[in-house]
Amino acid sequence: LITNFVDNTPGVSHTVVVSADGLLLAMSEGFPRDRADQLAAVASGLTSLTAGASRIFEGGAVSQTVVEMERGFL
Repeated sequence: LITNFVDNTPGVSHTVVVSADGLLLAMSEGFPRDRADQLAAVASGLTSLTAGASRIFEGGAVSQTVVEMERGFL
């Protein structure tokens, strides 16, 4: 299912599934395990930071967090 998403979604290179505490649960085929673990930690940290900011500023639930980089999105 995860690799199918990558194969059928233009522009998507890799996919990970991450638990609420940042543990890697699954990854798309061909994605090196060490990179997937790093991405899981980054995703968990971003989720925590945005949820904290939302609480501080009483912004309600976070709908999405997108990081735009020079050569891609996270």
